[in-house]
Amino acid sequence: MSAIAKEILTKSANALPFITKSTQPKSLYRALKVMDANGVGETVTTTKLINKGFADCYYKVTSVNLRGPELDHGKAYGVEIWRGKVLNEGKPVEIRGGLKWNWVKYTPTTEHVVSQVKA
Repeated sequence: MSAIAKEILTKSANALPFITKSTQPKSLYRALKVMDANGVGETVTTTKLINKGFADCYYKVTSVNLRGPELDHGKAYGVEIWRGKVLNEGKPVEIRGGLKWNWVKYTPTTEHVVSQVKA
């Protein structure tokens, strides 16, 4: 969705629920389709990892291929970051579990940001 369309929908009184509640957990493909450029360049993680305390484990999305009548299936690829370290030499891999878990946009915790500044 373009930035202009998103701005119009969020400012109108008839804003669609999936735009106004885009921070709620949902499947990977539903989360990506409401982001700019279908989430390419964004960082995403599962709520499962957050709940288990893995604060710096996420994917940086590199490409997305959405399918289906509502664009809620498909394939997504990204660079995997596990505990702050880039895996697979920075090569994009298929993001597994897109329909299995709830996905949210990744935002680094304050303690993770502070530890990177000190290093």
